[in-house]
Amino acid sequence: MPLTIQLIGSHGAGKTLALSFAVRALKRRGLRVAVIKHSHHAIDLAGTDTARYRESRADVVVFAGRETVTFAPVAPRRAAQLVPTDVWLVEGDHRHRWGKRFAIRRPSDSRAVGRAIVAYALARLPAPRRPGRGR
Repeated sequence: MPLTIQLIGSHGAGKTLALSFAVRALKRRGLRVAVIKHSHHAIDLAGTDTARYRESRADVVVFAGRETVTFAPVAPRRAAQLVPTDVWLVEGDHRHRWGKRFAIRRPSDSRAVGRAIVAYALARLPAPRRPGRGR
């Protein structure tokens, strides 16, 4: 499994802001980054197509929009195995541990926590290969 970093904190603490900063910074360094946004809401509601596919025992159901794809209903750890990436960033899900965990207390800490996440990831990952550079 790729490097996995989790950010927890209360509602409005700045988790999304911190992880958005981290995603941009890691992408600038040539890394592939995926994010899991944990929610306590169920995705497949009774009577929907998703529920019907699940009842048919499909292993994976993918919602495909014009520019987005969502795996459902797939356990987050299973989705993490399906997507080729260098770094998984997980927002929320304080009940389960996903690799290295950071906590955020208030929005004013967002940039500092985002930088700490980037520093942690860069210290543990090999330098990404740059396309078109010597072999």
